[in-house]
Amino acid sequence: MASTLDVENLLWAVGILALPVLLALPAKLLYQTVILGVGPAERNYRSTVQKILDSGMQVEHFREVLDEESRRLGIKASRAKLNETDMLYPLTVTHFLLIPMIFILPIVAIVTLPIIILGIPVLYLLEVLLIRRRVLINAIKLLETWFGKQIIHIPDAGNGHCSNDSKVLDASNIAVHFHKVPRVVFLGLFSWLIIHWTLRLDSLMAEFILAGLFYVLLLGVVGIVATALESNLVLVDPARGRIIPIADWLDSMLTPIVGVGLLFLLGRDLMTEARDDGNTILFSATVLMVLYCATAVGVTFQWGYAWWHGKTVRKQFELQAIDKLNPQSYDLTRNRGRIQLNVRCPMSERLEGGIRPGTNLTFTDLDNLPTAHEGVLKSPENPLED
Repeated sequence: MASTLDVENLLWAVGILALPVLLALPAKLLYQTVILGVGPAERNYRSTVQKILDSGMQVEHFREVLDEESRRLGIKASRAKLNETDMLYPLTVTHFLLIPMIFILPIVAIVTLPIIILGIPVLYLLEVLLIRRRVLINAIKLLETWFGKQIIHIPDAGNGHCSNDSKVLDASNIAVHFHKVPRVVFLGLFSWLIIHWTLRLDSLMAEFILAGLFYVLLLGVVGIVATALESNLVLVDPARGRIIPIADWLDSMLTPIVGVGLLFLLGRDLMTEARDDGNTILFSATVLMVLYCATAVGVTFQWGYAWWHGKTVRKQFELQAIDKLNPQSYDLTRNRGRIQLNVRCPMSERLEGGIRPGTNLTFTDLDNLPTAHEGVLKSPENPLED
């Protein structure tokens, strides 16, 4: 029979779980004020970048004028690029929850090494299945056919902003890849909480092993699919007037499941420990350890797989998309309150650089969209002439 609730231990456990949040808030503030900067120069520069983003244009098309603007404002090139990155791929409090992993890295590295080693062949097998065997592109084709949708290609504002050829320790590239880490990290905590809830094993080690296996499987599927879908494919639903990137569509399905599931499982398991004479403090400490171990695995995946091998996966998937779907490439721009979705060329021609701007755009061009935009683009073949 369950005993009475130990309120004091429960409060201590909640306090331990809240500790990362208490550390994340000042860390985010420090990042915004010290690293990004909040002075007049930084605010003016961010306002300039925001003008480009609001127009729907790609930031890299304005690289020369942005570099000139940063020099005029006296902002270092690295800080200017980092501010651009923060606007394209912002780091939220969720990201800073994971930072304390650095302080226990030696312990975390020992615990996560078996999972990382196990994950290598699993990632390879899943990549063969999802990408090389065309399971992912066939699934997207079925989505387009069965549900009456249409797949098109729209380069996002950050297209070309982060290059795989850039330095690994470049601050802006670190921020871009760290932006993607929480998606796979919370899958690790989610996996352990599910195993802990459903199996209720007496051995904590057995729980970790099973949760690790489950996590590697989820990480492989979600990570590879997310990496491939960075190809700027967009799902269009004409009947409902919706345009949504497929990568965002995937996130919109995963986030409620993992997010709400985490809160539910965490609350339920904590209360179960409290009612059944369990050690709630140990449970909370274990949750944090699992979180930071998953962070180490997620960071390793992001830099060890998505960084070094992700470009190959995306290229292969893009070729499959061109072969299977042959999507048209569009520009989605806004000027003086008017939204314009203009077809430019087939996706294949866009990726080959056939309509890349021959010169860098200027703010005058930005004010004269879309005619100025067309003036600096190499004219493609009419994609609808067949």
